[in-house]
Amino acid sequence: MVDGRLDARGVEDLERIVAELSGPFHLELAGLRSADETGLDALRALRARGIALTGVSHYFRLLLGAVDRHKVPEPPSSPRGRRRDRGARQPPRKP
Repeated sequence: MVDGRLDARGVEDLERIVAELSGPFHLELAGLRSADETGLDALRALRARGIALTGVSHYFRLLLGAVDRHKVPEPPSSPRGRRRDRGARQPPRKP
């Protein structure tokens, strides 16, 4: 579990502890309140190694890159969701 602030000094401790563990485990981040770039980089590296990060707030998910902030949403795949350019509006047909 990481609680409070994760900075360069805390990263050293975290890496030492993680190196001593074996088998699958997860890292609880519900108590994480702040992290500098060194801390964020360390968490990204742990996640890349397959270590599950749990209890991550939305704010830290954004900082860690779990949500791609630069991705443009794709258009809907259903025809109803698409807007067609029909050119000039035509008056309705009379029956």
